[in-house]
Amino acid sequence: MIRFLTLATLCLLLVAPSSAQKSSRKTTKIEVVQFPTIPAEAAQRIAFNLHADPAFFTLEDLRRYGGNMDLLKSSGERLSGMKYFTVGGESEVVDVAPTVIVDVAIGPEDQGFPRFASEAVKSGSEELTHWANVPCTLPMRVRISDSDGEVWDAFEVDVPLTIRYGNEKISIIESSKGSFSYSKSSLRFDSEEAVRKGLEGKEGARFFRRKAVLRQLGNVIDELETRLFFLEGKVEVAMYSGKGKHDYPELDAARDVALEAWDNAYLDGLSSPIETWRKWADKVDFTDRKAQVTRAVALGLYLNLAQAHLYRNEFSDCAQAISDARALVLPGGEEKAFLDGLQNRLMKRRRALAANGSFAWDPETETEKAPDIKNVVGKRSQNKDVEMVKPVDRFGEIGRQIEKWEAEAVAGSPEAAAGEASEVTMAQRLGGRLQQTIGGMMLQLSPIFDADLVGGPFPEEILEIPNLVYLDISGMEFGALPMDIDRLSGLHTLVAQRNALAALPESLGNLGSLKKLFVGKNDLTGLPASLSQCAELKTVDIKGNPLPVGVITEIKEMLGEDVKVKHD
Repeated sequence: MIRFLTLATLCLLLVAPSSAQKSSRKTTKIEVVQFPTIPAEAAQRIAFNLHADPAFFTLEDLRRYGGNMDLLKSSGERLSGMKYFTVGGESEVVDVAPTVIVDVAIGPEDQGFPRFASEAVKSGSEELTHWANVPCTLPMRVRISDSDGEVWDAFEVDVPLTIRYGNEKISIIESSKGSFSYSKSSLRFDSEEAVRKGLEGKEGARFFRRKAVLRQLGNVIDELETRLFFLEGKVEVAMYSGKGKHDYPELDAARDVALEAWDNAYLDGLSSPIETWRKWADKVDFTDRKAQVTRAVALGLYLNLAQAHLYRNEFSDCAQAISDARALVLPGGEEKAFLDGLQNRLMKRRRALAANGSFAWDPETETEKAPDIKNVVGKRSQNKDVEMVKPVDRFGEIGRQIEKWEAEAVAGSPEAAAGEASEVTMAQRLGGRLQQTIGGMMLQLSPIFDADLVGGPFPEEILEIPNLVYLDISGMEFGALPMDIDRLSGLHTLVAQRNALAALPESLGNLGSLKKLFVGKNDLTGLPASLSQCAELKTVDIKGNPLPVGVITEIKEMLGEDVKVKHD
């Protein structure tokens, strides 16, 4: 169910490379009641089991030091404004007769190189205390099942961690005859070497592991609670239109209609905007930055479609829109995180509906506040009667169970489809990679991001790109440049190093704007005489080619003293 709040609009620019047309954005906050991804009535008696190799982590490690709650909650605590609750009765964490079992398996730890730091023990003092910040990974796999072991949901958390060791207050817990006592002190070191020895020692390693386990466990619980309980809170919906040299009255109107629909909880009101967005997305031109619908505008339209279909429970259409949007995201682009978030919402919403399809939500339904699992874990670490940490390594076993479950329950699902970018034409792919530069457009291909093109033919679609002034195909191993490369009439820089070129086409001489030519590390034995016609040419790099000394001399004479020739 969705309940809507007062509209708050912000005019922002979608993160995208600079271009003539961009996406303008307005946002609204909507109140969402998110269902659990397991049957709602199941989360009444929750068994929480933490599985670990006893040589790595035990319940005694958890009980050894104080400050567990601080470490668990340092991962971010519950999301701001979010309210977790259950229906049909109060929920509790139990050890017997559970209705849902949560198994968390700790994986292998991998520490990076420590980064050392120091500061004065006291203000004005010359005495220093030292510590280390140590990056590490510690994956955890989570399986949520019923009391018979049937898997309802599963996931893995592998958030990179940075653990501080040294220059911190600690408390050690000692127990005897059912009572606990604390001894408080500070963990201080007088040198980097002392910090290093501490980390390598048995007690230091124990202390470090406990911090890492609790920090990652906090991340696990943050995700777990969104799957076990109902969740009420605010979610931002962003609606996009176009902005630039063209006017977009139809897109602006569609966005305003959509925002009004969100504001009035009238999801049927999104039907007309959906049709408009689809129609305009088909107009996209991926190579002409002066076109009315460019990559950036099309991306905004697909984001509109993804969000509209998501909250109308049209999951396959939502997945297709996310997949189409992924095809437009640049390598390393910041838009990927937004799409990953949409995919996550799609996954949870679809699974929640599958698990609770017959559950009818009523705002007047009596609810109970969900238990705070972090509080339960932190407090129960001192309860000798609770067997929370199971002394067995189940990371591999649970991984295999998750893989089997995903093959049966997740493969082919909308959320799986949303994780893959739609197939695009070569023109679309190249257009999505274009960036604005001085005087026109720039295209850079990379053997890393374009590994499937390495060793193939030069993409002819590059020659269709208008106003291309900078082309970099370094390392692509194309073997030859097209004979009609002079179709790129505005090209002023060509970088074609490491392309297995045995010769260059004579048509290069027709590029009157060419200023820089980089063709190093190829198989060239000469350059075309037509290059002498390039009046703007200033730099030619031919390093790493099997060019005889005499040929290099001839090239210099041919190009003249105004052209700098770089050679071995």
